[in-house]
Amino acid sequence: MRRALGLTAGLALVAVALSPIAPAEAACLTTAKKCQRDALITIDVAAKATPRVPQGGRVTYTLGYSMKWMESFAPYWGSFWVGGTFPKGARTPAKAALLDSAGRRIATLPCRRYADGVWCRVRGEIPHQGKVVLTARLARHGGGVALAKLGFDSFDGLNEQEFERRDGRLRSREKYCNFRFTRTVTTTVHP
Repeated sequence: MRRALGLTAGLALVAVALSPIAPAEAACLTTAKKCQRDALITIDVAAKATPRVPQGGRVTYTLGYSMKWMESFAPYWGSFWVGGTFPKGARTPAKAALLDSAGRRIATLPCRRYADGVWCRVRGEIPHQGKVVLTARLARHGGGVALAKLGFDSFDGLNEQEFERRDGRLRSREKYCNFRFTRTVTTTVHP
C-alpha cells in the first residue's frame, strides 16, 4: 500500500513538473528562477482605486483576492508579497492593511521599495479570500490619469521548513518559482 501511494505521489509530482505554463493566468518572471510548471497557488485579483482626486491627493487602492490551490493530497506552502508599481512621483505606502472576507482587519503588512516596485510582506498564513488596502499620495504636479499596477507576487515550491525560514524577496527569487498576479488601476487627477 505504501509503495503504491509513493508511486502515485511520484507520478503526480512528475506530471506537475512537466505541465506547461499557463500564459494568461500567471507570468513566471524572467529575472526569477525558471519555472517549468503552472503555479501551485493561483490568485484572482480584483483591483479598484479612488476614481477621481486632485493633484497631490490621496488614493486608496483596494485589492480583493481569492486564492486557489492546485488539487493535490499534499499541502502547499507559499510566500506572498502584495503591492506593485504606483503612479510616478507618488508617495508610496509604508504599510498595508490585510482584511478578511468579512472586512475585519487581521494584519498590518510592512512595505518596502524594491527595484520592481513597492512590495508589502505577508507574514504567516493568510485567508484564501480577503482584501488588501493600500494608500498613496499623488504628486502635486501633473494631471490626467494616474496608473498603478498592483497585485500579488507569489513564491511557491516551498516546504514547511522553508516557509518558516521566511526568506526575503531577493533570496526567494533565486530559490523558488515566482508568479505575479496583477491588475492595472486608473485614477483621474484634476487640478
